[in-house]
Amino acid sequence: MLHTRVGTLELLSPLLTGSGTFGHDGAATRFVAAGDLGALVLKTVTPRPRPGNPPPRLVETPSGLLNSIGLENRGLAAFLRDTVPKLETLALPVIANAGGESVADFERMAEAFDAVACFAAIELNLSCPNVKGGLSFSASAAAVEEVVGACRRRTRKPLWAKLSPNVTRIQPLAQAAEAAGADALTVCNTLLGLVIDWRSRKPVLGAGFGGLSGPAVRPVAVRLVAEAQQAVKIPIVGSGGAQCADDVLQFLVAGASAVQVGTVNFRRPDAVSRIAGDMRALLAAEQTTVAALVGSLQMSRKPPPLPTTATAG
Repeated sequence: MLHTRVGTLELLSPLLTGSGTFGHDGAATRFVAAGDLGALVLKTVTPRPRPGNPPPRLVETPSGLLNSIGLENRGLAAFLRDTVPKLETLALPVIANAGGESVADFERMAEAFDAVACFAAIELNLSCPNVKGGLSFSASAAAVEEVVGACRRRTRKPLWAKLSPNVTRIQPLAQAAEAAGADALTVCNTLLGLVIDWRSRKPVLGAGFGGLSGPAVRPVAVRLVAEAQQAVKIPIVGSGGAQCADDVLQFLVAGASAVQVGTVNFRRPDAVSRIAGDMRALLAAEQTTVAALVGSLQMSRKPPPLPTTATAG
């Protein structure tokens, strides 16, 4: 009933973990019953160790969580030496997540991950800032195409391009990733936000801006999935604010073949199993399946085109 496919990858469940919300080594999978989690998506790994951003790194907002972790990790060498052996013992697909500061960094990560047998796919964190220009790689179609194309030449594993919502239109980015050889899209990463302590006149987070996740962003993420689904033929993995079975089912109807569950894991480590159980009950009651729901959205009209020039209000 929950079976789904993301390209060539067969999954027992459409529920995946969101990168950075379930650890590096799979230890948290003990909170999830067998068959409920389709795949474990890992936290971003970069070629070199990163200390992360200064604290505070997390602040709760109404219906959300603002984070500024700064891609803290021990780097590729330590990850391959200490973490991969633990991942090799897991009885479910593992999706590696690669980050970097340059195209060459992403190439190095793709080549290294290609050699890890237990990785079923590689997700590219295109929200990483490019050291050459400071903007994220997901800020332009040209940058997306360059990174995905470079990684495509370094691996035969499925490539998932994780796109940023902090753009005017996601369709050109989705099409660029597809043209460069991406096997799937992850839509989307966190929304850029800012929380201020008005008494001190300073941001609450140590690095200032942060990424907003949680239920507040779900309607935006569902809309972006629907828009991307109309623009490409490759499958989409939805991500952004899914907290319950109803949320996940909305993503599926919008066009996602699988859905990453993220922020809710901090509150309920067993959230995936709770959602899976509720999904089985809802699908049985409606006499339908995950496969039947994917991309079944019915809209009487498409969203209006974005204006090209400012108009007076």
